[in-house]
Amino acid sequence: MDKLPAIHLPKIEFNREFSFSEADFERIRKLIYREAGIALNPSKKDMVYGRLVRRIRELKLASFAAYVDLLESYTGKREFEQFVNALTTNLTFFFREEHHFPLLAEQLKQRVAAGERELTIWCAAASTGEEPYSLAIAALEAFPMGARPTISILATDLDTHVLEIGRKGVYSADKVARLPAGHAGKYFDKLPDGSFQAKPALRSLITFQRLNLVDTTWAVRRSFDAVFCRNVMIYFDRETQFSVLKKFVPLLKPDGLLFVGHSENFFFASDYFRLRGKTVYELAKRPA
Repeated sequence: MDKLPAIHLPKIEFNREFSFSEADFERIRKLIYREAGIALNPSKKDMVYGRLVRRIRELKLASFAAYVDLLESYTGKREFEQFVNALTTNLTFFFREEHHFPLLAEQLKQRVAAGERELTIWCAAASTGEEPYSLAIAALEAFPMGARPTISILATDLDTHVLEIGRKGVYSADKVARLPAGHAGKYFDKLPDGSFQAKPALRSLITFQRLNLVDTTWAVRRSFDAVFCRNVMIYFDRETQFSVLKKFVPLLKPDGLLFVGHSENFFFASDYFRLRGKTVYELAKRPA
């Protein structure tokens, strides 16, 4: 049987509204790594195009190269916030990774039993606010009404748009439906349009502010009983993860806990943290 001749198909290039070369993508990869610590792998090129193309249109630019030129210019500094917001992921919901919340409640009860009268929690990747509100509810539920300590929650994120959503505390009915039974009516008010807003007493426990985890220094001047930094460091390379973990150390009380995401493992930072439970770390004893 005769061997069939090889067929060489031409490489298919999908038509795009704007030019987006490998060089453009590489420049964007370097920028988002420098500004947010996010390490984009080459498979994310289409995602980057999809998330940034709206900004190209709104700015009436001719190409991605022109957009990156703007970002790298002095006049493009204001656009950086939009750039980072577009490329960060904000998947979240109430009481996500629910196995953490009973351990948090136990931690807070122990702190109060030891004489602590103000409990402090940092949610270091607050997104649209479902996580810090879940932490606030869990903290309130841990204590009887007349025996509650002062509860203070710092909620930070890089994305200013999601922080504003968190401050307002307004969520659709389907999102609020994820709350444990009875919590929606107890902690949220139903609005005329069918959405729900966190009650003022709940919102008052949380302070929302912008913070970039990869900044050299953080505008955080207190220590915490618990820090939640979940499902954000999976976007960082090992060096950046290590840098962030080291900066958490002086901000945790000696018996404080660090809660991380289900796919995050920081065995390489054993000089600073040791595993306490499922994706929960405590401070390691420092070597002599």
